[in-house]
Amino acid sequence: MNGTLLYGGTFDPPHIAHVTLPHEAMNALSFDRVLYIPAHQSPLKDEPQTSAAHRLQMLTLALQDSPWAEISTIELDRGGTSYTIDTIEALQHPDEEIRLLVGTDQWAQIREWKRWEDIIRIANPIVLPRSGYDVQDQRIVEITPMPEVSTDIRHCIQQGMPITGLVPPRVATYIAQHNLYQ
Repeated sequence: MNGTLLYGGTFDPPHIAHVTLPHEAMNALSFDRVLYIPAHQSPLKDEPQTSAAHRLQMLTLALQDSPWAEISTIELDRGGTSYTIDTIEALQHPDEEIRLLVGTDQWAQIREWKRWEDIIRIANPIVLPRSGYDVQDQRIVEITPMPEVSTDIRHCIQQGMPITGLVPPRVATYIAQHNLYQ
C-alpha cells in the first residue's frame, strides 16, 4: 500500500521549513510522497497577500528539486473557503494510506476545524514540531523544528531585510522579480 502525507497551507510564501520538515517526516514515517495542497482561502486565516497563481508558482519553484513531492490544485480549483475535510474526502483512495500533516500551530486549533473528528478518523494527523509552540502530543513526529514563518518573511521583505536562507533561492528570485510583499 502506498502512503501519502497531505500537507496543506497558504504557502505565502513557501519557505525552507515547508520543504524540509515534510520531507523529514515522510522519511521518518516511511511514506512514499508528500502531496502539497495550497489553500484558496483558509477559514482560520486572513486572505492571502498574493494571488493563487503567484503562490502556486512559488511552491512549484520551491519543490522543483524534490521528486518525492507533488502539488494538488484541488483547493485552488474549487475556489472559496478551503476545508480540509472536503479535500481529504475527495482524495481518498482504497489503495492508499493518507495522513494529514499539520504544524503544532494548526494542531492547537484543530477543534475549530470543520468536521475535525472526521479528519482525525480518516486521515489520522501527524504533527510537525514548530518553534515557539510547546505542544505535547504522541502525534508529534520526532524531527527538529525550524523557525521559519511566512509572516516573518513577508515582514523582512517589507522592511528591506534579506531573506537569504529563509526561502529557496528560486522563490527569493521570483519574489524580487514580481515585487511581491512590498
